[in-house]
Amino acid sequence: MTRMMLLLLASPMSVLLAGCPNGGGGGGGFEGTGSTSAILYTANDGSNTLSGFRIGAGGALTATTPASFSTGGTNTEWVAISPNGQFLYSSNQSSANVSAFTISTTTGNLTPTAPATFSTGVGSSPRGITITPNGAFVYVANSASNTVAGFSIGSGGVLAATSPATFPTSGTLARGLAVSPNGQFLYIANSGTHNVSGFTIGANGVLTATSPATFSTGAGSPSPEGLAISPNGLFLYVANSGTNAIAVFSIGVGGVLTPTVPPTFSTGALGSSPQRLAISPNGSFLYVTNSGMNEVAAFTIGAGGLLTPTSPASFTTGAASAPVGITINPDGQFLYVANSGSTSVSGFTIGAGGVLLPTTPATFSTAPQAPIGIATPGRP
Repeated sequence: MTRMMLLLLASPMSVLLAGCPNGGGGGGGFEGTGSTSAILYTANDGSNTLSGFRIGAGGALTATTPASFSTGGTNTEWVAISPNGQFLYSSNQSSANVSAFTISTTTGNLTPTAPATFSTGVGSSPRGITITPNGAFVYVANSASNTVAGFSIGSGGVLAATSPATFPTSGTLARGLAVSPNGQFLYIANSGTHNVSGFTIGANGVLTATSPATFSTGAGSPSPEGLAISPNGLFLYVANSGTNAIAVFSIGVGGVLTPTVPPTFSTGALGSSPQRLAISPNGSFLYVTNSGMNEVAAFTIGAGGLLTPTSPASFTTGAASAPVGITINPDGQFLYVANSGSTSVSGFTIGAGGVLLPTTPATFSTAPQAPIGIATPGRP
């Protein structure tokens, strides 16, 4: 993990220039560095809390003190951290709002903004949440109202709704979302209509639907969940939980999506139930949590965005772990998974060829909280 403030500032810029939506970090200490890149947080649905960790040598995690922070909302499942590591936002499904916090540069502790929460609309049921690469806007996928809520990030991390405040998705049961590395396009997975909605992002954060407005993620009932965009901004990847596959699209002019050939890639055995995705900052590897198989499936990203399984093709997160959220620390050394079934986070070092090697120890407790979402700076 980078220790010098110069590197902390340089890393996000270098990542943006390379076309990656998320940037910076690695494997050193946190306390006393003034760095906010060596941090990780989980969103704990049942307890409506966020667990905080510092990333140390070899990828080992050390809990903050206190170890968890109340969101002031209910059913917290997704979390995002600003690229500069200063602000954290979580979506609260049942209370239909977003919680906002500032992050201490010395302890990693969270302090609620004033106000502490921001409405996503009555009965909206917010799920996925993301921040634009320039740290200017927050977007939230509202699964019940079939909209995207938009916010600008102001002084001290306080959110202000865009005008209009929400944008229709033209789909149903919105789940994950992702912003392109250049900040021009936003995509939302619609689990109910088995497609992806596309938008262009205006200078004021206002969204305009692409033409066409939606793109199918495959035959049958793919039920898309998580999304990820390659660091070069050329390809969109979609975790289809219903068909145990990843759909791949090239991103064209105006944000229009075109399926690759072939259009989908298997994530493993029937019932693997892929959930969320993470791509290494160098764009070489893609990882997906297979909640039904208690594992992470890994792929190399080749020419044309096509996927090839690593050898071995998957890596266990432990019996009955039911992994969901996944993140890679900003410098690409370590991968972490939120295990909703075993109240823990699994840690891995990313080795040669994308192979995952467990950290020591291999898991880090979030007990009694059951984590769903997980994030490092700029990498929800």
